Amino acid sequence: MSSDSTAADTAPAGPSPKITCIAVTYPLPPSALTTVRSRFPTVHFYPHPSPIPSSVLPDIQVLYTSNRGIAPETGVASFDQMPKLRHIQMVSAGADKAANQSIMATAAERGVTLGSASGIHVLSIPPWVVGMAVGVWQQFPRMMQIQRNEQRWADGTEVEQSSQELYYARSLRGRTAGMLGYGALGRESARLLKAMGMKIIACNTSGKQTPQDGYIIPGTGDPTGSLPSSFYSTRDSTSLDAFLSECDLLVASLPGTQGTRYLLDAAKLGLMKDEAVFVNVGRGSLIKSEELLKALDSPRLFGAALDVTDPEPLPTGQPLWSHPKCIITPHLSGDTEGQFDIATDILLENVRRMEAGEGLVNLIDIKRGY
Repeated sequence: MSSDSTAADTAPAGPSPKITCIAVTYPLPPSALTTVRSRFPTVHFYPHPSPIPSSVLPDIQVLYTSNRGIAPETGVASFDQMPKLRHIQMVSAGADKAANQSIMATAAERGVTLGSASGIHVLSIPPWVVGMAVGVWQQFPRMMQIQRNEQRWADGTEVEQSSQELYYARSLRGRTAGMLGYGALGRESARLLKAMGMKIIACNTSGKQTPQDGYIIPGTGDPTGSLPSSFYSTRDSTSLDAFLSECDLLVASLPGTQGTRYLLDAAKLGLMKDEAVFVNVGRGSLIKSEELLKALDSPRLFGAALDVTDPEPLPTGQPLWSHPKCIITPHLSGDTEGQFDIATDILLENVRRMEAGEGLVNLIDIKRGY
């Protein structure tokens, strides 16, 4: 657990009353649910899509829920129904859906905070990023199309997409990986890619090196923010363009906000180096599918690997499904063994901090959505 204090990790005014009543609306596996029940005297378990009975709402102090937060199906339309509620803790890292629920407009004035489980996916998503970068540069999409559609041994000249006559795999070593977003996922991806011999650069909101905050699994990430050789800002179009022009590999892990919606298009991807690869593990709304198709149809972009799409799920028949330069997985790169046990550790740590009057980890700025 990081001890760094940031704008997103704020301290309560003072120690809170003992947390004795919690509601769980996510279908936790038995191990995680047992941990929760062993910690709190009263645990109401009403997994989605079951509503929370109105009779128990007045006593709930903490809500442990999905990335949808207080969605309509919970049966809660106003914080007046939950006068003792102090904190909403999600099992997920992404917070845009929860932050955008209409009830959250009054969260601040009611003293209700929202926390994510950011950091739990670093054991699965960054390895996925590395694997996909290797796979695209070794032209797995073309090989797999021939394997599945024609069931035959492909010749190297059929696989190689450049003007070269013979197939050859591109190496990560010596190339530049640009991290578009430098939170927990970007930092652990950077650490792994650095070990593969890549140069690391990063683009975040501030354009500056910052320490890693929130929940950190020991031995992962970039605690001091020192891996990138240079930083760029998503708020400055000139800076963003300069960042993209340095990228052989673009790893996007940005949250879904108004500021990141369609931040990229075909022209932006065209700024990257020749034979560049685009990997998106953030939100599909970063780029329209039509724009990504334009980029893939050009020889400059070598390929793409997507765990998120626009729209999501991607409709049947959408050309990205069968594109010979694209790998798509159904937003499952973050699902890993033990993730809900780790998420529950974050819940318990935040409850401990609430009771002690300390700053919470992984707090979400509701207006920004992350």
